[in-house]
Amino acid sequence: MPDNQHNDNLAATAIHMVIGAGESIALKARYVDGREFGLRLEDFVSSVDNRLSLRCLLPLPGIYRDRDGSVHKEREVEGHELESLKRSLAVLEDAGWQARLIPDRPLTSSLSVDNDAVISYTYLNDPPGPFFSEDPREVAHYRDQFESHWATSFEVSSAETLYDMSRSFIRATETSQIAIVCHEAWTTLISRLSKNPELLHDLHPRKFEELVAELLSREGLEVHLTPETRDGGRDVLAFHQTPVGRLLYLVECKRHLRTRPVGIAVVQRLYGVVAQERATAGLVVTTSRFSKEALTFAETVKHQLGLKDYENMKIWLRKHGKA
Repeated sequence: MPDNQHNDNLAATAIHMVIGAGESIALKARYVDGREFGLRLEDFVSSVDNRLSLRCLLPLPGIYRDRDGSVHKEREVEGHELESLKRSLAVLEDAGWQARLIPDRPLTSSLSVDNDAVISYTYLNDPPGPFFSEDPREVAHYRDQFESHWATSFEVSSAETLYDMSRSFIRATETSQIAIVCHEAWTTLISRLSKNPELLHDLHPRKFEELVAELLSREGLEVHLTPETRDGGRDVLAFHQTPVGRLLYLVECKRHLRTRPVGIAVVQRLYGVVAQERATAGLVVTTSRFSKEALTFAETVKHQLGLKDYENMKIWLRKHGKA
């Protein structure tokens, strides 16, 4: 098979590759519908065995990353771009793929299957592609490139959490990841959780932190999520501007199963951080319950520390989950 595939053969080649996959498929797309590979994304993912390791990187329109790794919003995103991204993420999620986002359109797109073959485009080359290769060096090059982009990509934990670019914000973390969260999408998710709060236990711990931040924001607080690692005993910083000054609340989130109570050590640690940072107060939020010792300790410092358990979460969700 020649390296430079004609467009009329590309779809057949791509389908042949993915049908024959034995372990993994890694797709990095320049267009959210994957059209550079001669297929609609819907047709592509339906041809794949969802028991494999399936990963896809899609471009996040309007965002770019400098050479130093910093992330910037470059432009407002048109509605059709956003809708296309939403559809593609939903298609991938439904088909069992892991999907992440990379800034705007990459200069290289690739479709790698196992460690056996790759179709690639490099848009600065003339011609840019597509090129098919089974050369182990070529395959390794594009797999390494994919892994590098995957490591610094932006996670999408749920198709519920999608993006309204007109109201987007960029949250820098230690890995320069971002979260751009749509108010309407959160409303849908909160409404669903209010009707079925057991789904709280299915959330990724980071997504639970984001949910708590969103709920605090809806209470009128200014919120900032801390990086996922080494957060110093607080996951969310919540600020409240009052006539007597700006107040700071430190919030620790524990997404535990209901059979696993939050113990006194967590509560005491947050209280210590509140004192050390001279914050106004602290709050521990959990999908579980608190141990007797934790409740007793919190009562002694009730003006500086609050506890919100699963039952409180249900009330909170119902408050903000009304249609």
